[in-house]
Amino acid sequence: MTATIQMKAIPYTLDGVTMQGGLAIDSAQSGLRPAVLVVHEWWGRNAFSDDRAQALAKLGYAGFAVDMFGDHAQADNPTDASALSSAVSGNLPLMTGRFMAAIRALKQQPGIDPERIAVIGYCFGGTVALNMVRQGVDLAAMVGFHAGVDGLAPIAHLSINTPIRLFTGGDDPFVPTEQVQMTVADMRAAKADIEVVTYAQARHAFTNPAATEKGERFNLPLQYNAHAADDSWQQMHTFLRTVL
Repeated sequence: MTATIQMKAIPYTLDGVTMQGGLAIDSAQSGLRPAVLVVHEWWGRNAFSDDRAQALAKLGYAGFAVDMFGDHAQADNPTDASALSSAVSGNLPLMTGRFMAAIRALKQQPGIDPERIAVIGYCFGGTVALNMVRQGVDLAAMVGFHAGVDGLAPIAHLSINTPIRLFTGGDDPFVPTEQVQMTVADMRAAKADIEVVTYAQARHAFTNPAATEKGERFNLPLQYNAHAADDSWQQMHTFLRTVL
């Protein structure tokens, strides 16, 4: 983290549970800045999602690493990760409540432009972000990296106004291309501006440098792909500049 990038703990509560968010900003920047929520993988808010928030701060945004599990809960194995993520993904009111609590906490921070807030999500976090735009949450943009598209909640309104970009792996059994195509068709029927970039050789979690080691340790199809990670980040940056 460069000298002017600061990471500040932002606790926020909902129904007696305290979520531990992390806000990354460039302290050398003045005036109101657009903000981007970073929704974590099924491992919970950890070093990777914090790193992505800090990387966004270097680009001139406020990066807010949200805590969807509460109490800064993290998992170090797939069994616990599945339990934590399923408790949220299987409960749409809880998911929505915690997401909106994060937005409220973010808007209360100094230097944040409340009219320019976007979201990016990874794996589980991408699923959360997709569900939120399908529920009509007002966001300037949504970007999903290897976002799960199975079991999304039904679209809850006539039109989706948030522009969406998805980056997926062509060799990702967790996010089959056919499911992605069905989701895109579903959302375009709701008038969504949605585009997908697929990296043919990329597996699941291709953006995370820790993915390969975790894949080998737990016998999962996880693998870091430097080209896909870098290219998708650059395309995300270009996209966010056009909408924020």
